[in-house]
Amino acid sequence: MDTTLQCSGYLPAMTLIHNAFIENYMLSANGSYVKVYLYLSKCIQAGEKNLSISTLADKMDNTEKDVLRALNYWEKHNLIHLSKDESGITGIEMLNLGSTDKVESACTKENTDIETKVCKETKEDKTSTKADIDINIGQTERLSSDEDFIWICRVVESYISRPLNPKDMQLISYLYDNLAFSSDLLLYLYEYCISKGITNVNYIEKVALSWHEENIKSPEEAKNFTDAYNATYTAISKALGLRNQLVDSQKEYINRWLNEWHMDLAVVLEACNRAMLHAQNPSFSYIESITKNWHDKGVHTMQDVKKLDEAYDKNKAKTQDKAKKNTTSTQSKNQFFQFSQREVTDEELDELEKKLLAN
Repeated sequence: MDTTLQCSGYLPAMTLIHNAFIENYMLSANGSYVKVYLYLSKCIQAGEKNLSISTLADKMDNTEKDVLRALNYWEKHNLIHLSKDESGITGIEMLNLGSTDKVESACTKENTDIETKVCKETKEDKTSTKADIDINIGQTERLSSDEDFIWICRVVESYISRPLNPKDMQLISYLYDNLAFSSDLLLYLYEYCISKGITNVNYIEKVALSWHEENIKSPEEAKNFTDAYNATYTAISKALGLRNQLVDSQKEYINRWLNEWHMDLAVVLEACNRAMLHAQNPSFSYIESITKNWHDKGVHTMQDVKKLDEAYDKNKAKTQDKAKKNTTSTQSKNQFFQFSQREVTDEELDELEKKLLAN
């Protein structure tokens, strides 16, 4: 049986939180989102000035992206209203949970614009991308009334600092509706790509599909995957002494070794090291000649490489021993023919003849 806690104490200052927030929003929200909302409530009710996204992030030991994600989440649920311009968020207004009239009036026009964009632009561009993305008319009409989808589109627009074009809409629709990307994962996808300075839809699609293949469902899983992914490229670049970023063709080699041939990173690094011993600037095709040979022999781990090396050394020693024995046998057979003969004089022949006749 749970123990009832007797709570007491004096609160010199208070922050008022509506019971509706606790009952209807807090329990289902991400913990970090709740932390942002509560701290923001305290700051606003206390009349603090010079409040900014960076100060909120510092206070809660979060990144600015974490804070922005939380603010967008609460705006989506009509608990706050964000004022924005080209530079980003310029103001935050805490809304009364008892009435949503103000929220509806503030967001109606923006939502209508997004709905129109979904209906119009997705219908205009039916060109399939690399993943054969196809959004039908029924799907378009359904998404145009999906508040969560409309909110995602609005946030993505603020991230990339431009209106969404037809291909943007098509990709977001496909990821959201066909691949079931959550709103958090979709926004993290764009945050990650933008952090690399890339907003090209083809690149974003490529990253998204790689996450889908890895069955990634949350921003945390995506972060772990991308950290490991980047660490792999960094380790291989370092082993080869490369200073520039790897190009796509080089990444294709690496992905084949790791993902198609299922070699451990340690095995790939060993192949790089051996290539460096034989060539000062080995090409990736040269490294592939090593990994291909290992792949054909079923190598996946460093233990496999060790066994292969031991078998090679044993076979080499056996071959050398056999060659040595063959050389010794050949020398023995040739000893008779190598016997040195000398010329015999007439006097010696006469003397030998006399001794034979005497016997």
